[in-house]
Amino acid sequence: MVELSPLDILGKKFTVKFRGYPANEVHEYLTEVAGGMESLMRERGELRQQVHRLETELASFRERESALHEALVAAQRMAESTVEAARDEGARIIEDGHGLADRLVEEANDRSRTIDNVIQQLRERRRETRSELIRLVELLQGIIEDDRSREQEERTTPKIAILSRKTESKGESKR
Repeated sequence: MVELSPLDILGKKFTVKFRGYPANEVHEYLTEVAGGMESLMRERGELRQQVHRLETELASFRERESALHEALVAAQRMAESTVEAARDEGARIIEDGHGLADRLVEEANDRSRTIDNVIQQLRERRRETRSELIRLVELLQGIIEDDRSREQEERTTPKIAILSRKTESKGESKR
């Protein structure tokens, strides 16, 4: 169909025939149709502008959506990477903790063995010292018994007489 403008409608000339439509009414009707068509064409232009503006907005929204989607994907990847790094770090810390705990337990066991050895040595020295003390006590008891025996003997033995020198004759001493 040929697209008509309001001027096309207003400029249209009809041939006059006998018993045709009244020219005024046709001209008035064509003027109304041209006005309506002009209004429709203006509205159509406005709608085209609005469609163009909406298409531009839609393209802008689609770009934003794409950027948001990319940002979301990047954030999700970063979050997954961070979680994975945290898991790895946690596993490393736990492994280090187990290693440290094993070393501490081993050191504690070594110290315990050392303390047990020292205790055993001290017990042995106590037994040795006790044996030496028993021998010393026995020796002292022997000395005490010997001293008692001597004391008994001394009571039965006569006292030592003190001998004095007799004075020699008076004459001999003068020489």
